Amino acid sequence: GTLSANPVGMRAGLATLKKAERENIYSVLDGRAEKFTAKVQRSLTESLGHDVRVARQGSIFWIHKGTKTVRRLSDIPAGHGDGFKGLFHACLKEGVYLAPSGYEVGFISLAHTDEILDEAASAIERAAKSLRT
Repeated sequence: GTLSANPVGMRAGLATLKKAERENIYSVLDGRAEKFTAKVQRSLTESLGHDVRVARQGSIFWIHKGTKTVRRLSDIPAGHGDGFKGLFHACLKEGVYLAPSGYEVGFISLAHTDEILDEAASAIERAAKSLRT
């Protein structure tokens, strides 16, 4: 790699890993993502019906149609990408930039505070409600 065996790069990487462990970042991210995706799931269900799901693994999430959990490519409902376009553009109008393809996931980072995630979830809720009209 670019910084392989570079002592400064190695020291920076080690310091980052130690800080991540000390601050328990994976638990923090998991908690934030769980709260965010639960709120988004509730608002999408209320606005668009029960055939929309927010799947989550750790701090990664994916919004998709269907009532069952997607475990493999063949589980993705036909036309999912086309159906996602409306939500993507409605969210964009509300100031939330999701990945533009319905086949891509979203990522939550430590830069996303609880306040930012609450604001984003509320914007997604407004976007979903706008699709009903």
